[in-house]
Amino acid sequence: MKFLGRQGKQHLPRRSARSHLLGLIAAAVVPVWLFAAYLLVQYALHERSRFEQDALQTARQVSLVVEGELANLQTTLNGLSKSAALANGDLEAFRGEALSLVEGTDRIIVLRDLERNQLLNTEIGYGADLPPIEPISAGDREKLRASGVFVSDVFASKDSKTYRIAVATKVPAPTGEDLVLSISVPTARIRDVMMPAVPEGWTVGIGDRDGNYVARSRSHEEMTGKPGLPEYLEKIVGRSGSFTSRNYEGITLLAGYYRSSYSDWFYTANMPLSDVQAPLWRSLAAICGIGLLALLVSIALGYVVGKRFTGATADLAARAEALGHGRTVEPMSTSVAEFAAIAQALVDAERAIAERRYELETVLETVPAAVWFTYDPKALQVIRNRFAAELMGLPTDVRKSFGAPDLVINTVAVKDGHTVSREDRPLSRAMRGELTDNEEFAYTLPSGVERFLLSSARPIRSPSGNIIGAVQISLDITDRKRGEEHRKLLVNELNHRVKNTLAVVRSIASQTIRNATTLPEAGRTLSNRLISLAKAHDILTQQNWSGADLNDLITASIKPHASIERFQISGGKVWLPPNVALSFALALHELTTNAIKYGALSNAKGKVSISWKLVGQKQQRRLELEWRETGGPTVGPIERKGFGTQLLERIFASDSAGRIVLTFERSGLACDFRVNLFEPNEAEAHFPSSET
Repeated sequence: MKFLGRQGKQHLPRRSARSHLLGLIAAAVVPVWLFAAYLLVQYALHERSRFEQDALQTARQVSLVVEGELANLQTTLNGLSKSAALANGDLEAFRGEALSLVEGTDRIIVLRDLERNQLLNTEIGYGADLPPIEPISAGDREKLRASGVFVSDVFASKDSKTYRIAVATKVPAPTGEDLVLSISVPTARIRDVMMPAVPEGWTVGIGDRDGNYVARSRSHEEMTGKPGLPEYLEKIVGRSGSFTSRNYEGITLLAGYYRSSYSDWFYTANMPLSDVQAPLWRSLAAICGIGLLALLVSIALGYVVGKRFTGATADLAARAEALGHGRTVEPMSTSVAEFAAIAQALVDAERAIAERRYELETVLETVPAAVWFTYDPKALQVIRNRFAAELMGLPTDVRKSFGAPDLVINTVAVKDGHTVSREDRPLSRAMRGELTDNEEFAYTLPSGVERFLLSSARPIRSPSGNIIGAVQISLDITDRKRGEEHRKLLVNELNHRVKNTLAVVRSIASQTIRNATTLPEAGRTLSNRLISLAKAHDILTQQNWSGADLNDLITASIKPHASIERFQISGGKVWLPPNVALSFALALHELTTNAIKYGALSNAKGKVSISWKLVGQKQQRRLELEWRETGGPTVGPIERKGFGTQLLERIFASDSAGRIVLTFERSGLACDFRVNLFEPNEAEAHFPSSET
């Protein structure tokens, strides 16, 4: 059960004494942590700034070294451009001078015009055809015009296996047109030149004006000539600076860059950001470790100091919780006198509550009605008594105290032929303040069992009038409802069968009297036919009118009139519906009496063969039965049909029932039955009409 009292005044959140002790210690430790964090942040900012300066300085140092190499190449070109052979237009002699400068090196000297024509190439013999090359771009022409020299972007050599860069200078031609004299070296040469200036742990890259790699201190062969990452290149703005970005491997880098005014190349010095931050993380780990150790020591001190006090508080809280949940409150041993007094008061309160609760539980567990309580606004958590649990098919435990809330089970409720949602059932409506009295519901449990309940429900209100719960009481009227339905069914069935039986008797009596020659004969015939009908009724009554076995019906129809040894009966087990069984009983009676009077049973040698089989399946089943007489008197032509013949032909005369075919052969009567075995309405039973 749930006990509710008046709501007291609201107070500020309360904390335990141990929490206050820990708060006091934390008040001393936290400022130290904050100061350490401040120092750590300042250290991190300083380290970041130092690494950025180192990256920028490294990029500048590498640029000085590489630019020096490019200046040396320019110096070589300047000296060669003063050649007298070039001034006189003696290209063969000039080629000899150029070869002497590059012999034994990987340098290549080219003399060309501003378009696509080569005049001299130290890689190609004098006099050989020189292939056309790319014309000089507008930007490089502008640099030649302004300063007389330019440094090219990285380009692929003629074998496309290596990448090169070139330094070019403008020289006058004997004809008066400006020519371009250039010297190129592999990008590997640039890498070798810069390596002594690369500090350990740094990765230095050189990019041309288009953002393609010229050289790289690591993975040079894989990267030279290839474009840099767009997200990396877009951060190289202006003459110099620093930034963070990801590389091809997905590693975040701290980079410093410097762009040369001489070559217009940019130089970058990179280091993984994780290496930059490693000292910071080590310092952070040390501070966190020291702080954690201090916190653990503080917790230990707080635990030791407040153990006794907080332990007594926790025990007292546990007993108060036990009282609130209806459990037994044990006495408490404590050195705090005030807590001991409170604990004893809780023990006394639990005993008083238990006595009252036991009285209520006794009433609720004894009353022969299902009772549900709920304090859940959605009525999904309910408290049920033993009868309610049994009614819903739930297990009951007599040792379990009444009052433990459980989830409602999933049932389907129907009222007046309509399904009722859970929100419209009595308990849920009572939680909304509605009153319900003696409403009938049909519940279908998850097990498939159907129960009929007569239910009433009321809301439970607090002293202030607010709805805090609801109660529902239900009586199981399942047996009463089913009894009423069963009685109604029995009365209807009895009326139906009495009407059918009277109709059959009336028809048999009318036809018998109409076709009899004398009154005694009519009495005997009518009596025999009614006896046969009564025996069929006996068989059906033994089976509660659910039907009859065909073999049993044949035996019961034959035995009163003839010896069963003179019959050959064969066929499987067939179950006849009640209406078909009555029709067969009359037909067999007529065939047997006819055989005794005129057919195979009228002498000592005649035999009758009865065989049958089922054709079709389920609702389309049809019984095919054959009656064959042999060994009796010779059968002649029939001039006039008697009542027996008419009765046989009309028993299964309807199209839905089947048919009977009578054949008067010389060897004896043959009768073929074709009967459908679906069970039609009893009002359409197959009996001959009394009007025919």
